[in-house]
Amino acid sequence: MDKNLQRLAREHSRQVIGGALIIAAAIALLAGYISIRDEIYVAVQMPYVLVGGVGALLLAGLGMVVIRSQDDKAVLDRLAEVESTNHQLRDRVDYLAQLLEAALLPDESTEVRGVASPVRAEVR
Repeated sequence: MDKNLQRLAREHSRQVIGGALIIAAAIALLAGYISIRDEIYVAVQMPYVLVGGVGALLLAGLGMVVIRSQDDKAVLDRLAEVESTNHQLRDRVDYLAQLLEAALLPDESTEVRGVASPVRAEVR
């Protein structure tokens, strides 16, 4: 069970951090509102608006960036997997092309990457 939690924390840590930042933004906004709800003077409200409102916007924006970076990481991991498969396929196609050349031109190519071409007897 402990290994599963560690794996989840490792794979989804950015999402957890982003979610925590968004929750912190909501708390900052709520704290700012609670501080100014009974004040009638704008001059007294402004510091709370700046700290609560702008702070909440910054925290929420940072949280969204962190969550979005998790998506980018997943896309890059998938791209690396596709590139690896592409390299494997390219190697296989090159090998098959060499085998085909060896089969069509047995006199010019006697060995293909360690695979000896069969020696054909001349038919008269």
